[in-house]
Amino acid sequence: MRSYLLVLICFMLSSLGFAQTDVNSKVESLLLRMTIEEKIDLIGGYKGFNTRGVPRLNVPTMRFTDGPMGVKDKKKKFTAYPATICAAATWNRDLVFQMGQSIASDVKTIDKDVLLAPGVNLYRVPQCGRNFEYMGEDPYLTSQMAVAYIRGVQDMGVVATVKHFVANNQDYDRHRVSSEVDERALHEIYFPPFKAAVQEAAVGAIMTSYNPLNGVHTSESHYLIEDVLREKWGFKGVVMSDWVSVYSTDAFKAGLDLEMPRPQYLNVESVKPIVLSSPDSMKLLDDKVRRILTFTLNHQKDKYSKQGVDLASREECAKSVAEEGIVLLKNKRSLLPIEGVGMKRILVVGPNAKQSMYSGGGAAKVKAAKPLSFYDSMVASAPNNYEIDLLELPKNDAYTNDGLSDDFVSKLYAVPGYDVVVAFVGFTSNIEGEGHDRPFGLPMFQNDLIGALAQRNRNTVVVINAGGGVAMPWVDKVGAIVHSWYPGQEGGRALANILYGKVNPSGKLPITIEKRWEDNAASASYDINHAKLDSKPLYSIHGKPHKMGKEFYKEGVFTGYRHFDHVKKKPLFAFGSGLSYTKFKLGSVSMDRNIVSDMETVKLTLTVKNCGDRSGSETVQLYVHDMKPKVVRPMKELKLFQKVFLEAGASKEVTFHVKRDMFAFYDVERHDWAVHAGKYQLLIGDASDNIVIRKKVEVR
Repeated sequence: MRSYLLVLICFMLSSLGFAQTDVNSKVESLLLRMTIEEKIDLIGGYKGFNTRGVPRLNVPTMRFTDGPMGVKDKKKKFTAYPATICAAATWNRDLVFQMGQSIASDVKTIDKDVLLAPGVNLYRVPQCGRNFEYMGEDPYLTSQMAVAYIRGVQDMGVVATVKHFVANNQDYDRHRVSSEVDERALHEIYFPPFKAAVQEAAVGAIMTSYNPLNGVHTSESHYLIEDVLREKWGFKGVVMSDWVSVYSTDAFKAGLDLEMPRPQYLNVESVKPIVLSSPDSMKLLDDKVRRILTFTLNHQKDKYSKQGVDLASREECAKSVAEEGIVLLKNKRSLLPIEGVGMKRILVVGPNAKQSMYSGGGAAKVKAAKPLSFYDSMVASAPNNYEIDLLELPKNDAYTNDGLSDDFVSKLYAVPGYDVVVAFVGFTSNIEGEGHDRPFGLPMFQNDLIGALAQRNRNTVVVINAGGGVAMPWVDKVGAIVHSWYPGQEGGRALANILYGKVNPSGKLPITIEKRWEDNAASASYDINHAKLDSKPLYSIHGKPHKMGKEFYKEGVFTGYRHFDHVKKKPLFAFGSGLSYTKFKLGSVSMDRNIVSDMETVKLTLTVKNCGDRSGSETVQLYVHDMKPKVVRPMKELKLFQKVFLEAGASKEVTFHVKRDMFAFYDVERHDWAVHAGKYQLLIGDASDNIVIRKKVEVR
């Protein structure tokens, strides 16, 4: 039997090798038969969301579609999944893998080949208009979620595209504001998710970003495309531009393979003279075409080989992601869940109550197949003896320049009579989305509304719609706070299940929420009102000259929780935090050794116990701390985590394998990663600010 399996495995491996050899041979044959014009046509987009193909030689086009929260189509409606930051808040790799599979199954129904997702830019400032599309502030958490997502998509025979490479951390003036980032911060903070996508998930395509990096547009950066992606990380796939983000033919020599959505610069008129000028330029063109042909033929040979996922399963997946990603931030006096005697009269109020706030705006927004508002979801899910009333906000006369209008305040007289008041507040897809940044604070009338409600009823629950953190001047006045992100079309149902206690919340923040904007590490440099522009136009957009601004990342590696640790300041809500309706205890720790080397890893085991009377999930987080750093380092860095589901009263062992490279930092003198021998601590807890276990190890 063993010999039979060995023969079978060898046959399968050899078959794969032959298949790839066949593709390579076909690619070389096509290259010999293609004209220069056909080759150049192949490196420019066609009709917006396609490659051109070579009809004469039966080379098909590759068809793209937007993501990452479902399929974006002009005519058809699809399952709208939660925002990717909500998916990251699940801290559940398996669930994010399923989400990738489900979205890819929708891609297949419209016969598309490439999903333009996921976005893995790090959360640096809460104002960034596309934070909801990304996966939070931590490079390790983002890497893990991105790898799971990509594997899920590509498991279904659809090519994933990781974006936007790199340091696209604001959307304000994104074409011309250069992200000025030092070498160490690039490698420790902003590169890792892209590197993991390449080396761990074998992503098929990478999209460059709009912004310049250190004064050079990313689509024209030889350093990023050739030195980092191809030489250092070994990326073999296609590098494409973001839409209309090529600014000159410099992109051709820099290594860009595909200009989207059309060849404004990488066209026959502009590129042919370059190609004919030298053999090296001809080789550059052939290399691009070779990658695009390989990309196309590798996909076409087993196109849609995976069985699709049915609609009900896709909707269930979207609901599960929302249920696990919604974060309970505050729950004073165990106000939530809403259940039991004396909790049956509920007032629903707020600008986002009667709308389905399932997504932020821009290319990521999907036409939802079955959107349901928060209020309608609460009514549909409520027990028969519950009374759910709605206090609608008039669009025009609810507030004045000075706050809530007297007329509207008079309508709040009934608020004290309710057992619970649920206020749905936050942003909309018009306020938070692609192409612009949004405020840190909620609209003033929303803050006034929350204050007025809390003054009249201490059992006020605030549900926030946003792609990241917001100012909460009312945080101490309300009974409970729930961050729902943009939870997708099933988000209302998921939220109702949590509010009524049918689902125990388990989401953990993938970001740090600051008390004040001034507490953010980037607050001193991020300024959308006073862009520091060079005096002379440096490049053109749509034929018009533009100047370049600069955004200096002065905080370096000290972003998010790293910054708050570094300056010893307490945030409003810490990275990794999130409440449950039950209680967990971490303990009974054992290690098989306390020395870590190239040859030795530490196996650490601990017990997680559910001490409450409800089943639920806890996420155990392991951080590392350099006790005597030889360079300035963050106090702690997330390196491992595991989400555990436990029935009431149950216990389970969690095992972590700690490796030497987890203690590495980027050494700018060597231009490479390094590990210093010495004493370190393993810090284990349920949030970045709640470390309950500390174990020393020696790294050799």
